[in-house]
Amino acid sequence: SRALVLSKVKIKNKGNGSVMTYLLVAENEADLKLGKISVTSPIGKGLLGKKVGEVAQIVVPSGKMEFEILEISR
Repeated sequence: SRALVLSKVKIKNKGNGSVMTYLLVAENEADLKLGKISVTSPIGKGLLGKKVGEVAQIVVPSGKMEFEILEISR
């Protein structure tokens, strides 16, 4: 399956090895403290449409980051 709106996506930061889980939501529902990330944010946009095992290269204000998709659930 692919990462879509309302998908719960577990990702690994390839730079520092940290693992995070985010729920992809609409912009007005985003709340980073609750793990809800907007699909219009740079990370949200970069994760959309990706499959498990793929690496998302995302440009953020501090540079380019790479996240490996570990798991996708609904």
